[in-house]
Amino acid sequence: MQNYPSIPRAETDPLKRITDALGEELTDLFLVIDVSSQTQGRIISFEGRLLSDSESSYDEIRRRFHPYGYTPMLRREKARDIVMAMEGLVDQAKKSNPLINIVLLFLTIMTTLSAGAQLELGNNLFEAVTSGNRSEIGQVIIAGLPFAITLLGILGVHEFGHYLAAQWYRIQATLPYFIPIPLGLGTLGALINIKSPMRNRRVLFDIGLAGPYAGLVVAIPLFIIGLLRSSTNYVPLGLARIPLESLGSSVFIRTAVAALTDIPPGQTIEVDPILFAAWWGIFVTGINLLPVGQLDGGHAAYALLGRYANGLGLLTFLVLIVVGSLQQQPAWFVWAFFIMLGGLKHPQPMNDILDVGPIRKVIVIMTIILFILIFIPRPF
Repeated sequence: MQNYPSIPRAETDPLKRITDALGEELTDLFLVIDVSSQTQGRIISFEGRLLSDSESSYDEIRRRFHPYGYTPMLRREKARDIVMAMEGLVDQAKKSNPLINIVLLFLTIMTTLSAGAQLELGNNLFEAVTSGNRSEIGQVIIAGLPFAITLLGILGVHEFGHYLAAQWYRIQATLPYFIPIPLGLGTLGALINIKSPMRNRRVLFDIGLAGPYAGLVVAIPLFIIGLLRSSTNYVPLGLARIPLESLGSSVFIRTAVAALTDIPPGQTIEVDPILFAAWWGIFVTGINLLPVGQLDGGHAAYALLGRYANGLGLLTFLVLIVVGSLQQQPAWFVWAFFIMLGGLKHPQPMNDILDVGPIRKVIVIMTIILFILIFIPRPF
């Protein structure tokens, strides 16, 4: 049962009582010019001006509003600051069941082992299990390990980058959910579920970019390792199961191939499972850095640009459609579809006033350069 601070009984209107009480809590933090309410007091808006910086003010306002059962949101419109008191406490999220994460991880290990074995041997785990031949099952598992470990390692480190950043800021988030599929690569990727709203733009920025940077710290060395392993296996053009030329390239990939290989004329590289998995990790990271919707790049774009990021996200979405049409690349339509499912607009953080600051603006420039280096415009 919620215990509310005592309010003078002289006031008989519940909405006026709670409005006056919240207004009193703002006295030394916010100069109130106008007050309005919506949906029978579930949203009470105080327009005016913050008397100190938004970061410390928001934390204190949130602490003061909490006993009344309201959560504040800070906005700025037409040179006025707005404190929106939302009925309810958003930090009371339900706990998740880690057993689901474990089961999905186990299934994804099986499906990616199978995918890796299919690449290496032309035989997958399900066929081996059906045959009942223990020796064959062992060979398939061993053959699939390099691909599975590489791909799941990159995806896992990426998602744990988000997760650990969320824990640092005390944002409630689930452990990674891996998504198994018994086709193709054996997985549709991984994700975490953020269960409480972002406190401010800085938190949104840091959590959003923690994943791509963490994933690339693993993906780039593994790509180089896979390239060095593959460079010992030159085969004539047309004979490779997965020739290097079948994989899309980027500035980084072209540079690495030129520096670390010496492919003879008329020959190509037979792509190693580690190289293939690392290539996918880099490709997916490049997609995630697109400044649209709920992608990692979309989080960073909103943190930097605020509501203007929604226009940038829509433009990016349209560019994907146009590029897919011009290049006749169905993959771009697939990515555009998944992006649309997640939503092209980005939700506002609780404190939408706080600027990301100069250091993060430098990181934005670094991220744009990184995106240019790793993005693969023609993946297939």
